[in-house]
Amino acid sequence: MFDSVAKEMRVASLLLPPEKHYWAKRNKEEKEGRMQGSKLYVGNLSYSATNEQLEELFSKHGEVKQVNIIEGRGFGFVEMSDPSEAEKAKEALDGSDFDGRTLKVDEAKPPRRDRR
Repeated sequence: MFDSVAKEMRVASLLLPPEKHYWAKRNKEEKEGRMQGSKLYVGNLSYSATNEQLEELFSKHGEVKQVNIIEGRGFGFVEMSDPSEAEKAKEALDGSDFDGRTLKVDEAKPPRRDRR
């Protein structure tokens, strides 16, 4: 049974040009380093960091639309006005020092679905 399913998947993948596959486009963009969205994950924050401090830091690299620090967790999210500004901010701030800590900045991933 699994062999027939695998065969059908191979046949289906041959029928569509590679750029039609959603995963092919995403993998290409990831390899090229382009961001798909404008929301950034910011990790390794000091618990005393504020939304205002983070907004000030990221606004040096573009227009900040929204900042949301998750209290007591040491991380937050910053949404920039467009993906190119988010990419600039990520490149500039990932690994930088902020309030005595080394920031981890990356493109935010969609929330995971609860697997119950």
